[in-house]
Amino acid sequence: MEKEINILKSFVEGNIDTKTFEKELYENENLKKILDDNNINTMYSRRHSSPYYYLLELNYNDIRGKLKAQGAIESFLNNKEIKFIKNNEFIDEYNLILDAQPKYLDVDTKFIQKYILPSDKNKPKKELKEHMKLKFKEYFKYQSKPPQWIQNPEWIIKNDVPLFFLGQKEIKDCKIFHDDGAVYIFVDEKTGEIETITQLY
Repeated sequence: MEKEINILKSFVEGNIDTKTFEKELYENENLKKILDDNNINTMYSRRHSSPYYYLLELNYNDIRGKLKAQGAIESFLNNKEIKFIKNNEFIDEYNLILDAQPKYLDVDTKFIQKYILPSDKNKPKKELKEHMKLKFKEYFKYQSKPPQWIQNPEWIIKNDVPLFFLGQKEIKDCKIFHDDGAVYIFVDEKTGEIETITQLY
């Protein structure tokens, strides 16, 4: 099983990519046996019968999925008292996304990886951040000012295209709603179709 332990270590240490690891996860029976240990009760596997089934359900095309996988394997290796040197590439990329993304957005990381992150990630952090900020402005356009969300940001994206934000209308003392709030108005620039999001206090 030494080969399989090295696969786990290599993923945490950044020596194999996620596609290679995911392939091993699906095809390597010995790796399944190692991870299919219901005696290893970690924060990553409490809602699953074993770490293996937790890892199997993650999305490895998404930075959050990669981070969760790395964290789960890290926890597994710690439980087994196996030493490793963690690679910080995933957490650095995730923190860069959080740092560059405006507060009025909470965009799916799959969209960000596809359209916002530069293909060359080896540039200086400051340069990457500025590139991403410009990309966010390019994709998420608004009439005069961005939405002031009452709850979590809910910018509408249709077919991978963010709608144009026209503005918001306050809801106050309205008989239809039990609470005050706001309606956020978006328009599809191609069709002219209006869509709205309602948030209440």
